[in-house]
Amino acid sequence: MIIYVIEDDNQQRKQIIHYLNECKKCFFDLELSKFSNHLTFMEEISKLTIKDNDVFFLDIDLKTTYTGIDLALEIRKYNTKCSIIFLTSLEDKAISVLNNNIFPLGYLIKNLENPSETKQIITEMIKKSQITSKNFWRFKQDKVEFSSGSETLFFNARDICYIHTLKKFHGRILIKTLNEETIIEAKIGKLKKQLQQEYMMTSLQSYILNLENIISIDRKNEHILFAGHQLLSIGAKSIDKVKKALRVYSDDR
Repeated sequence: MIIYVIEDDNQQRKQIIHYLNECKKCFFDLELSKFSNHLTFMEEISKLTIKDNDVFFLDIDLKTTYTGIDLALEIRKYNTKCSIIFLTSLEDKAISVLNNNIFPLGYLIKNLENPSETKQIITEMIKKSQITSKNFWRFKQDKVEFSSGSETLFFNARDICYIHTLKKFHGRILIKTLNEETIIEAKIGKLKKQLQQEYMMTSLQSYILNLENIISIDRKNEHILFAGHQLLSIGAKSIDKVKKALRVYSDDR
């Protein structure tokens, strides 16, 4: 995920970048772009490889020959799914943006007087961007079937967040998807052999994790947030292994 911050006010830009750097603690693949000059960015867009999970923070009023809205329209020519977040001092700018069919992820009202609120909004917007990007990824079905006693259950593997053994219930496995949880009678070793998708992490002893559905990781509080607002509490050592697996998976794509 590459983050672009195009803002003509240097103080505002530095503040946003500061908050984004703090977000790296939770979003393992967050990378700030070196392209940031608002005076030349229009010419740079055609040279970029814009991915669906990239995020653009664009100041609407750049005080130059083009606006942030003009930049957004140009970006949309190359990618219709990336996230665009407008920076503005005026909330009424939203109407003209929607009329241009840009469909931004949201708006950040610039406010230097309340840094904690601004930081929280930026963090939530990055989470929302991750979720939106992963929703596009799940358009393609990846059907798997698991046996539970005499019953056969079908799942879209892309909807699975995580699977783990229930220690107090021998031979029982919990499957947590975006919208529900299911308990089946099975051995996790057998499920690991069935789930050979590159996005499935099967190296943990008692867990199977869908790397694509991970939104953020909080090592301090020892939990992982998945799409669908699913939260998994897991030890710090396991979290370190998950971070490593995410980096390898991201590099291989």
